[in-house]
Amino acid sequence: MAEHEDWTAQDDAQLRAALASLRTEVEAAPLPDVRFVKARGRALRRRRFLATSAAAAAALIVAGGIGYAVWSPASDRSPIVPATSAAKSATPSPSPTTSSSLDQPGALPLLQEWTTALDLQGDARMTTQDPKSGDYRSFECLTSVPTGQRLRQEITLDAGGFQGGQTQFAVSSKLDPETVAQGLTGDISQCQQGPDFKVNRLDDTDAGSLYSYTAGDAGSGWFAVVTGNSDVALIQIADPTATKSRFTLAQVTALAEVAKERLARYGSASAAATTAPPASGPEAINQQMTVTGPDPVPSSNLFVAASQWASQGLTNGVGASDGPGALEGSTAVASCETDDQQAGIGGRVGVVSIRSGTGATSYIGRQRVQLDDATDAAVQKDYVSARLAEAKALYAKGCDGANYTVKSTPGPTDGTFRLETVFNDGSDTLSEWVGVTAQRTPGAVSTVVITATTDPDRAFAELDRLLALARQK
Repeated sequence: MAEHEDWTAQDDAQLRAALASLRTEVEAAPLPDVRFVKARGRALRRRRFLATSAAAAAALIVAGGIGYAVWSPASDRSPIVPATSAAKSATPSPSPTTSSSLDQPGALPLLQEWTTALDLQGDARMTTQDPKSGDYRSFECLTSVPTGQRLRQEITLDAGGFQGGQTQFAVSSKLDPETVAQGLTGDISQCQQGPDFKVNRLDDTDAGSLYSYTAGDAGSGWFAVVTGNSDVALIQIADPTATKSRFTLAQVTALAEVAKERLARYGSASAAATTAPPASGPEAINQQMTVTGPDPVPSSNLFVAASQWASQGLTNGVGASDGPGALEGSTAVASCETDDQQAGIGGRVGVVSIRSGTGATSYIGRQRVQLDDATDAAVQKDYVSARLAEAKALYAKGCDGANYTVKSTPGPTDGTFRLETVFNDGSDTLSEWVGVTAQRTPGAVSTVVITATTDPDRAFAELDRLLALARQK
C-alpha cells in the first residue's frame, strides 16, 4: 500500500499560482459591449449564462486536476508555472498630416470635394443608394439608361434647399465611353420636363460636357457628363428654390474636374480602383497581433499595428495593444451589422481588437479585414467595390432594434460615419466612429471602428488617420 504523502506549503503555493493564472486570463477578456447585450435580449443572456457556467465548471475541473496532480504520490512534481502576459511596447504615433483628398479611393467625388467645390454651407451628407431600390435606374431627362451602372450617390444638406446626385457607369470593353457619353448628352440637351423647363448647353470643357437648366417655380440646376478611360460619370445639381442657380460655371467645372481625375485614378479599368495609393502621412508598420475569425484568417500584417492606434487625441498619449479578440468570435464590428449578414459575405475575414491599458473596460476600437484572395484581378476588384458600396449604404441609413435606434451622421470624408445608439429605456447613448476603405493589397477591404476616445471632437480626424494607415496595407 502506498504511503500517504502530506500536503505541503509548497504544494499549496503551486495550486494558488495556477488559480491566480486562470483568474488573470479571465479578467483580461474584454467585457461585451452593452449595446450588443441589450440588442440580443434574453436568449443571448441565457446562452451566455450557460457558457459561463460551463466555463466555471471547466475551471473547477482544471483546478481539481491540478490539485490532484500535485497531491498524487505518483506525480513527478513538475513545478506549475503561472501564465504571464508579455509586456508590449507601444509608442504614440506621429501627428496626422494633411494629404490631398484625391489620395482617398473612390471613382466619384467625395462629400468634402462637393462641399469645397460648391461652397456648400451647413451640415451635408452623402448617401449611397441601394442597387435594389426601385428608383436606382430612374434618371431625370434620360430616355435610356446605360448598362454598367456601378454606383449612385445622393448629396443633401440637412437644412434643405439643395440636392445633388452622381452616378458611375462602367463601360464595357466592347463600347467606347465617348459614345456612351454622347448618348447622355443627347438626352439632356433635348430634355423636356414641363413648359418652363429649359436646358442651356455650354461649350464642352476639358472636364466634360456641362449644362445649366431652369425649371420655373421648380428651381434650377446643372448637369455634367464626365468621360473617363473606361467609365462615364453623370452629375446633377438641383437648386429647388432659385429660378437661376446660385452655383457658377467655375464651381461646377471644379467639381467636374475632380470627377475626371477620380475616374482616371479609380475608374473600373484602373488597378487603383481596388488598391490604395501611397499616403503622405505616417508610414504603416507591421506588428504581430491576435487575429480572430474563421480559419484561415488574414495575416496580421494587413491590419494597422496596435501601437499606431495610440495618439494624443485617441488615447491621451497612452500606448495601445491588441486584446484577446472579438466579442464571442463575431465578425460584426459595428452597429447595424449582424452575424447573419456577415456570414453571407465570401472571402477570408479577421478582426483585431485594440485596447489602451490591460483592463476589460479599456478597449478603444477594432479593425476588420475582408479579403478575396482569388487569382483573378477582375474578381478581386468587384469584391472590393461590392464591400465598399454595401458598407456605406448600411452605415448611412442607421437601423432600429427592439429597444434601441441607431442614428447615423456622415463624417467629413467619404465612407466615414458616426453611429449613435439611443436606447428606449433612457440608458446612456453610445457613440462609435466607423470608416471603410480599400487597401493596397488587391482584394482587401478594411473597416475601422473607434468605440472610445479621450477627445470626441477629434474622433473623425483620428479615424481618418487610421484609415490612411489601413490603405497602405
